Amino acid sequence: MDTKRQTSTAWNFIRALHRRGIEHVFCNAGTDHVPIIEALADMRASGEPVPEFHVVPHENLAIAMAQGYYGVSGKPACVLVHVTVGTANTICGLMNAWRSYMPVILMAGHTPATQEGFVGSRNVPIHWGQDSFDQGGLVREFTKWDYELRAGQNVDAIVDRAIAIAMSEPRGPVYLALPRELLAATDANEPGRMSPTAAPPLPDSAAIERLANALAGAERPVVVTSTLGGNIDGRRSLEAIADRYAIPVAQSWPASVNIVSGHPMNLRTHGDEWLAAADVIVVVDSAVPWVPVRTRPRADARVFSLASDPNYSMYPYRDFAASELVTGAGFAALPLLAEALAAGGFDAAAVAARREAIASIQARAAGQRTVRIESARRRSPIDAAWAAECLNAVRPPGSVIVNELCLPFDHLELENGDVFFGETTAGGLGAGLGMSLGAKLADPSRSVIAAVGDGSYMFGNPTPALLVSRALDIPTLTLIANNNLWYAVRQSTLASYPDGAAAVAEAMPLTNFGPSPSYAGMAEAAGAWAARVSDPDELEGLMHAAFEQTAAGRSAVLEIVTEPGTR
Repeated sequence: MDTKRQTSTAWNFIRALHRRGIEHVFCNAGTDHVPIIEALADMRASGEPVPEFHVVPHENLAIAMAQGYYGVSGKPACVLVHVTVGTANTICGLMNAWRSYMPVILMAGHTPATQEGFVGSRNVPIHWGQDSFDQGGLVREFTKWDYELRAGQNVDAIVDRAIAIAMSEPRGPVYLALPRELLAATDANEPGRMSPTAAPPLPDSAAIERLANALAGAERPVVVTSTLGGNIDGRRSLEAIADRYAIPVAQSWPASVNIVSGHPMNLRTHGDEWLAAADVIVVVDSAVPWVPVRTRPRADARVFSLASDPNYSMYPYRDFAASELVTGAGFAALPLLAEALAAGGFDAAAVAARREAIASIQARAAGQRTVRIESARRRSPIDAAWAAECLNAVRPPGSVIVNELCLPFDHLELENGDVFFGETTAGGLGAGLGMSLGAKLADPSRSVIAAVGDGSYMFGNPTPALLVSRALDIPTLTLIANNNLWYAVRQSTLASYPDGAAAVAEAMPLTNFGPSPSYAGMAEAAGAWAARVSDPDELEGLMHAAFEQTAAGRSAVLEIVTEPGTR
């Protein structure tokens, strides 16, 4: 092999990414990346295999794309940004990845440390202005590991370590800073042996036995989860256990398809009444299993908290009492629990009675959904429940839905093959557009829907998103719920002060946007098919037309004028 093309650290860095299976790098480049640009051009010219490096014109979009890509493919992606300023633009997305355990490999250049004497030394004024005392400190609270490459170190080994840490349970983002002088310097280091990803932690067998015995003896058990369904094997294990033993599943702030909508034990997000009376509660992969001001377990309930980190040590304050903390990845632990349950004894009469009680709850909830849909069917502006109903009717099976403050979760019918991303507890707005693009890149055969509020749409950098969609030929459908306000802020204010001054004010302070632009018009100017709808009778037909456009290779944006407070 020609050693001439292996003399720079940047060259070896790119080679290391490829060797470890990185297929995509989402980039917003800066002056610190010139050695990477040179090495990439050299490697391409020489036929060396390299990951796909994609130009993404905003860092928040890039880091969201990496999360959507991982969520569909199960493979990590890299994000490459510009020193401190590029890192700063990723932080909202990084917070989302941190709270949702997504293994993003975030990398940034580092402004040159030297003023002269090296190929990468400072040569423009920003190299002084963009320097910082501790660049990694910008992201340290929201990463599993952060590091800055140093002289003499093997960049291959550093990349290996970054990926291995990110992909080990509990998974999460990592950060690597790459000084420009070192990227440009010669590097004679050879690639080393690759580190494996650590096996997921398994719970203690005695703890699983205690949990199984508690469930077998329970009269009113319940499972609470938020993110288990990010692993399809975990979801299937949960569905099998819930069905066999008539154990209902409540979802708190669901961020994935934890249990299909039609499952007879799915309480959706309305499990508070059952949870408050439960005698055994199994919390699986849920950092916030209930909100104490709304509901809480009874004092004598046995609560088992099962997760890779059941203490949720990334949360500064968290006070959810548990009878037992069980350390183990949910998707790996549930098959063990299923075996223990099968070996034990359940009271068949108790299971049958519980099944009947849950069926009654399901029927009542389904009736309530039907009443709301019938009420919403002719309401203008459009009720978000009607938007969800229309989407259920027209979207292809196996769709990906990224829901960012747009559609009511309980009105979405999510079945086998579907992929769902909900909001994270971090609340970093603007992820929906990028996640949908990353999901489409991971599996172009799927229909991908970004369902976002108008505020989330603005945060999501829609112009760069549409540019990337066209450049990479990854058409998606974006639904915008335009209620012209910060809905979540308004609802939180009303919940805290239902009879307060803000509730009766002509215009609630700090919540209204003012004159609404034509989001459809803006999208059309960027090359997308776009329409605006306020008549509920037209919505299903326009959604169908939008899907025809995406199937033909063109992104579509449907602006839905919704009523304040309908989600």
